[in-house]
Amino acid sequence: MNTNFTRRRMLGTTLAGMAAASLAACGSGGSGDSGLGLSWYGGDPVHEAMKKLVELYAEKHPDADITTQYSAFADYWDKLATQTAGRSAPDVMRMSMSYLSDYADRGALADLSQYVGDTIDLGDQAPDVADSASLDGALYGVGQSSIALAAFVDRELIAQAGAPDVDESWTWDSFAAWAKDLGGSSGDLYGSMDQGGSFQLFEAYVREAGTEVFTDDGAGLAFDRAVLEQWWEYWHDMRAHRGAPPASVSAEVASFDTWPIAKGLTPVGFGFVQQIAFLQPYVDRPLDILTPPTTGGTSGLYVKSLDFWSIASTSSHQDEAAELVDFLVNDDEAITALGVVLGVPPSQRAIELLGLDPSTPEGKAVDYVSRISGSVPEAPPAWPVGYNELLTLFTKLNQDIGFEESSVADAVAAFFDAAEGALS
Repeated sequence: MNTNFTRRRMLGTTLAGMAAASLAACGSGGSGDSGLGLSWYGGDPVHEAMKKLVELYAEKHPDADITTQYSAFADYWDKLATQTAGRSAPDVMRMSMSYLSDYADRGALADLSQYVGDTIDLGDQAPDVADSASLDGALYGVGQSSIALAAFVDRELIAQAGAPDVDESWTWDSFAAWAKDLGGSSGDLYGSMDQGGSFQLFEAYVREAGTEVFTDDGAGLAFDRAVLEQWWEYWHDMRAHRGAPPASVSAEVASFDTWPIAKGLTPVGFGFVQQIAFLQPYVDRPLDILTPPTTGGTSGLYVKSLDFWSIASTSSHQDEAAELVDFLVNDDEAITALGVVLGVPPSQRAIELLGLDPSTPEGKAVDYVSRISGSVPEAPPAWPVGYNELLTLFTKLNQDIGFEESSVADAVAAFFDAAEGALS
């Protein structure tokens, strides 16, 4: 969807009216337009929050002429790929770590180092967050949030099931025993959401073993096949003993309302911490946030920005684009309007500015990131070219195992074979 915001049009037009009126009138919002193109991906909460930010920017910059594009995650990348090939990518774009290396490698993103400390202020951001989009000495994006993996726990549902409570002392072994016991003793519950296809959680599992998923140069995998075999055997066993739902249930997971924890099928789910704000409205009972299980006390978690504001290398408005990026991450009113929709704010100043109630889902997310930031290992480098291909394949292969369309051994072999081509 495309919309166009200017101060003149805002004076007499509602936000909904502007969106409807602009659909037929506006161009692509690419870097060749006379105005400034801004694009992002996400669901309805993201779209509504971002519209408010653009409205705020237009109020503070009366001469600004911003054309916007927004869509769901998958649709966004299809369109951006076409625009990039045609040298008409939006001036400012939301960029995922899953695609960062790919777009940087093809020369589609501008190096923002020249703007840092001048137009773009990153002084309030922690080093791991500020450097998240750094590749080969260049900065290809400004982090919009601090993100970490987390476990979401419905303690009241655990109590209703008559199971013992859980805490952050859990290991993967103790968690499996607990989840299978809960699922096996209940006629309608499973212990946990199936995470066998979560490449991000698997990354934490690999890091617990003292290595990284990728080699330093990003040209190959740095872990042994046995580690992946253990991971998929673990979740295969969980599904077999009601520790996790069968593949037929997990295959239906899409939006947050379809998560098994949202449907009351399990008291435990996993995701990036800010997702509690989207998940909680579908759960009648309060959710808590815990660190995921570990292999034996060694955490593989990290705090990093995985989504950025990037500027197209083809933009003819890079100076103005840099000003917009600074506004999106540093303006007080923008910070307040955005809240934690895109993740936990990337600076302590922004967190303090929000002043969130620690009992709310948003407050719990902020507290979690603040709590673990000083104790988790250093974040890994940006994911390499080919990451998104492996991310998709990882989920599919776990599903194939679940539907008994592949053995664990064959799935592992297929993943390693694919990695050789995707990462080389």
